[in-house]
Amino acid sequence: MTLNITHEVAALQRLSLGELRAQYERVFGEPTTARHPTCLIRRIAWRLQANQFGGLSARARERAAALADEADL
Repeated sequence: MTLNITHEVAALQRLSLGELRAQYERVFGEPTTARHPTCLIRRIAWRLQANQFGGLSARARERAAALADEADL
């Protein structure tokens, strides 16, 4: 099944906070504590795109892990 990401994101913008949280749970398979609609829309949109077109490359994941290891937390 091919999604039209533009239409999907436009539809997300019309959802209530509760509906966005439910959509997040459907897309990610776990509940969220986020309560900011813009944040939820961005995260859901990213996941929809990653599911359709592929996520980060192995090189990008390795670089992110290296940056996280170097971070002074």
